[in-house]
Amino acid sequence: MGAVRAYGKARIAGWLALCLGLVVLVAATPFLLRNTAPGGMDWLELAAISQTYAAISVPFSGLALLGVVASLTYQARQVHNDREDSQLAAHRELTMRLLDDPDLLVCWGPPPRPLSATRAKQHAYINLIISFWHADFIVGRLSAPVVTGAAAHLFHGEIGREFWQMQGANWKTTAATRGRRSQRFVRLVDEGFTRAGADGPAVSASLYHRPDPA
Repeated sequence: MGAVRAYGKARIAGWLALCLGLVVLVAATPFLLRNTAPGGMDWLELAAISQTYAAISVPFSGLALLGVVASLTYQARQVHNDREDSQLAAHRELTMRLLDDPDLLVCWGPPPRPLSATRAKQHAYINLIISFWHADFIVGRLSAPVVTGAAAHLFHGEIGREFWQMQGANWKTTAATRGRRSQRFVRLVDEGFTRAGADGPAVSASLYHRPDPA
């Protein structure tokens, strides 16, 4: 991640240096022409040359402007990605504290219906998993088909399905305040939930793993 960000910053610096160089070159051209033109050159001819140069310089100025726009767009996206990563890190820290100390379960308020402490911890961990998917989808590291497929797999199990039945509405409400991409993420997860339900009853957690051989 650090190498990618360093490369992005170096690319932005390169674009800015190139754009600055082009601007300086365009601004200095009249002075360069005046100082390098032969003494007997007609100023009307020199003006014609300057006009020709100005016409030629327009595409380069346009490229310079595009470079600035691209650099600023990339920088804005990087800032957005960093913010999503920071939010996920903070959420992960809160969840890990909860998993390490079950007494903190009550600090999150009562669930929609009573749960055992063990099941509440399992729900908290599933919420962390979905939050991780959400952050990766928001910044473009996770595609729509992968989100739906992963959600369908999660909801084939009884714990995952129970979690979304209880907390899916909260995810939808929160996504409505975070923008269209978050709303799309929740729709994709919901599609996975529907797909898992169409495949049949949820698999009991007791059947997830075979007993270890004696």
